[in-house]
Amino acid sequence: MRLYHTTPRINQWSIQENGICTRYSQGKRPLVWLHSADRIAWAFLHCVRRHGCRVEDVITFEVEVSAELVKRSPVHQLCYVDVDIVPGCFYGVLGFQVVSESPLKGWQE
Repeated sequence: MRLYHTTPRINQWSIQENGICTRYSQGKRPLVWLHSADRIAWAFLHCVRRHGCRVEDVITFEVEVSAELVKRSPVHQLCYVDVDIVPGCFYGVLGFQVVSESPLKGWQE
């Protein structure tokens, strides 16, 4: 199942080395929060508010996780896993420039 994890860019090196670890969760429970592609813009803004960083300093990891591990949150299109996501599950990293591009970029009549 292809999902996304958004975080401040300062965490990029650690995540690429160690994976997305539940022990760094700042919530009540040690979880890794994930979201659908439709929620990337929301996740960027949430990350800015939650962590106090600039939107240009936020990145999104594209990850592949087993559907059996994913639990749905009551919040629409958010989910979580209670295990670490290893670097081998990463498919890419999206920065602000990619996320902020118009969906019509390159479209011609």
